[in-house]
Amino acid sequence: MGRRTKINVALLKAMRKEAGLTQKELASRIGISRETVSAIENEKPETINSIEAEVVSAWHITCQQRVSSDTGAEFLGHIMKYFGFSEQNIINMAKKLSGATKRD
Repeated sequence: MGRRTKINVALLKAMRKEAGLTQKELASRIGISRETVSAIENEKPETINSIEAEVVSAWHITCQQRVSSDTGAEFLGHIMKYFGFSEQNIINMAKKLSGATKRD
């Protein structure tokens, strides 16, 4: 499952902003630092090259209820293509992440 495209950081940033979240709020909700969110959004190569599927999926899950269905669908399609995921991979990851959130 190799990465086929470059991660669309403009889409990540747009989704966060459309959701009305600051970098700090998003970082807190998905368990990374504000500096990491900033590095991702500013395309720092060392951060972009090591971004994990769990971080991108958590970003999507955190923002999806607050953005338009078009934005959510565009983002989901992009991360599926980027990570080579099927729809079932995304569903399984979402279940895993929401289970972790409920325990906190």
